[in-house]
Amino acid sequence: MTRHTQPLPGLVNRPAMPGRRLLLGAALCGSAAGGLIRPAGAAAAIGDWLDFRRRFLHADGRVIDTGNGGISHSEGQGAGLLFAARFDDQASFARILDWTRGALRRPEDQLLAWAYRPGAPIPVPDLNNASDGDLLVAWALAEAGERWGRADYRALATEIARDLMRRVVLRQGDRTLLLPGSEGFLKPDHVVVNPSYYIPPAFRALARLLPSPQWQSLEEEGVALADQARFGRWRLPPDWVALSRGAGRPAPAAGWPARFAHDAMRVPLNLAWGGHVQSQALGAAVAFWRDPAHAAPPAWVDLRSNALAPYPGDAGLRAVAQFAAAVLAGGGREETLPKVAEASSYYPAVLTLQARLAWADRGLTPGSCARMVTMPPPAAPAEAGRGGVLGWLRGILPARG
Repeated sequence: MTRHTQPLPGLVNRPAMPGRRLLLGAALCGSAAGGLIRPAGAAAAIGDWLDFRRRFLHADGRVIDTGNGGISHSEGQGAGLLFAARFDDQASFARILDWTRGALRRPEDQLLAWAYRPGAPIPVPDLNNASDGDLLVAWALAEAGERWGRADYRALATEIARDLMRRVVLRQGDRTLLLPGSEGFLKPDHVVVNPSYYIPPAFRALARLLPSPQWQSLEEEGVALADQARFGRWRLPPDWVALSRGAGRPAPAAGWPARFAHDAMRVPLNLAWGGHVQSQALGAAVAFWRDPAHAAPPAWVDLRSNALAPYPGDAGLRAVAQFAAAVLAGGGREETLPKVAEASSYYPAVLTLQARLAWADRGLTPGSCARMVTMPPPAAPAEAGRGGVLGWLRGILPARG
């Protein structure tokens, strides 16, 4: 979940239409650049979308964050739009977009207020935007416009892209930074950034609509930031980073725990989705998740003390870890990905479905381009006691001769 300036009181750490089954009966191939794909492994994919829609999409188009008191935010609305576009669900897309624009649009630009609190006297108390949410919304609009021949969607995506460039893209020295929001992140001596907000496939989609070298610069900066801002025993990126306005090195940002946790687990997802297999941060994350010392990947690690969460990560973390490992290996077993049904709340469900879309974009399953809905059920979970690469990750990568 997106947070601004400081974590809001009362919110925990990151931690609902008939389906169009015939349209997704066969999975169609598409390039990662174009993004116009119907996910491979169609039986599991359509099941995940239908389950996500049933559990988290309100009839009015509001995507509900069940892990944070039922609030909604631009990140969730953007994720819902991207899912609806990928699964060719035009009715859900229209409902999500109508609610999003009606409830969250800011008066001075095409960006969105970051959060909506149902039942509150003022449901949208803060008009600051969340750049990851705006990126997801614009990316989804770009794909929907191309898929369905909707010039109005493409035009709105272009306007959002233009306002992102104007309001949250900052040039500092030789760096092109993406501010997490238009307000609150420029400090007298440093800038606060969130490495997980850098989403390479979104940058590429918007570069096709609004050509500018800045999009490539943002993608390159996102990779460099993730690789440079790594800390602790396992050399992992934190959720939030402070970048000195002078010559100082990146550091975990004050005001948030110095953890590789709920936000930062999206960093390897985004790097792998963008195909950045040489990234040190991606390799470090996979190595951490594979560490034989863990019976299963812990939910977080403190980057100052190296203390681990006393409980394992959820289905979303497992999905990201399996996808990232498969990208580094050049392939994997898609049927081992967790399902949305295994996710206890909104955020792990989002990560689970994003990992499935990213898996299809990267073409990780051999022969999946024309696979019909005959996918076998997911494999049973590995025994927790085996741990590391010999345990829970064992069945994920292709068999070696």
